[in-house]
Amino acid sequence: MTAIVAVLNKHAVAIAADSAVTMGNTHKVVNSANKIFTLSKYHPVAIMTYSSAAFMGTPWDIIIKEYRKQLRDTSYQTVKEYRDDFMTYLYKRGFFCDERTQKAFIVSILDFFYGLCRGEIERNRGIAIKDQSKDDIEEKLAECLNNNKTAEKCQEFESYSYEDFKKYAYEEVKSYAGNLGVVDLNVELLNESFFYYLTAKFSKPFYTGLVFVGYGESEIYPALYSVDIVLGMDGHLKYSEGENSVISEHGSEAVIVPFAQTDVTQTIIRGINPSFQDIIYNVIDKSIKSYSDAITNILDGDPATSEVSAAVKGLDKDSIIKDITTQINREMFSCYSKPLIDTVVLLDKEDMANMAESFISLTSLVRRMQPGEETVGGPVDVAVISKGDGFVWINRKHYFKPELNASFFSNYFK
Repeated sequence: MTAIVAVLNKHAVAIAADSAVTMGNTHKVVNSANKIFTLSKYHPVAIMTYSSAAFMGTPWDIIIKEYRKQLRDTSYQTVKEYRDDFMTYLYKRGFFCDERTQKAFIVSILDFFYGLCRGEIERNRGIAIKDQSKDDIEEKLAECLNNNKTAEKCQEFESYSYEDFKKYAYEEVKSYAGNLGVVDLNVELLNESFFYYLTAKFSKPFYTGLVFVGYGESEIYPALYSVDIVLGMDGHLKYSEGENSVISEHGSEAVIVPFAQTDVTQTIIRGINPSFQDIIYNVIDKSIKSYSDAITNILDGDPATSEVSAAVKGLDKDSIIKDITTQINREMFSCYSKPLIDTVVLLDKEDMANMAESFISLTSLVRRMQPGEETVGGPVDVAVISKGDGFVWINRKHYFKPELNASFFSNYFK
């Protein structure tokens, strides 16, 4: 996993990332990953990555550096245009893989989807995976199909029909189904259910978050745009837009935007751990509903108060709960978030860099103190991007000794 953060105000944007990466499906974590890259060698714009370190088998650092090489000194008016051009580049390069690789990746997602279905049968119905019958599995697939048919599709797949997918990948799905050991499993049902899961906006089993940040030619204040990319197949790219933040005269003057493992940063910004906040909101929800039930039980015991009981039962409890949580959020913003953001507005470049680095270091410390893998750790890479000075590294790890590799730096702009 990863922790990255961007701190933006009118002066500059400071970005920071840890170095931890989990090796494949193992539990081995190494602290040598690079997650911050210059998107252009000549202009103040960068890209950060989190979650998966590769796109359908191709490491993102190769893709980014190939894009940077073809971009050369070309510039765009906005950071959003850099993002859009990078996405177009993925299409032009055929998603950096051939059709065989694309179909193999689809099968890996199919395996993930099938595992989810079997796991839900076990959790919801108490049937162990080894005891699940063909009928159990097909019933779950049919349920998933009905639910996902009405789910919002990724924009890229709105015009991509099931028949298109069937022509493209049915044989691979059929081959996969034949190796499951489930006699006479309905392949058509599996294929259709998987299609609607695959193209749904919510499904992101294996994805990479890309964060584009810096300045376009016409922008005097920094901007940030993020996308989550899942896969490319049959000429279509599955992705969704994420967090966007633009500093402007009449909008936000400063923002702190964390990605991936955001809990520690959000705790500092909002004054409460997000998980604990969810617990509080769940307690409020249950308490109000149980209190209402207790009152109506008392009122129902007396015929004279039956009308009052009906009125209490008719109260919109969800609206009341929503109003309470909205007030809590407003108070948290007023007491914690706003004073912090007001401070960030006034910070200079050095202090912004220190703040960004501190968020990552604190996240790493928390992970170290918790049981389980240390999924955030290693050296913290920090950079500052400003309109006048461009991209400047504050802290950066190298896999080589810079003093022994002068040729690397002299050839950088060639």
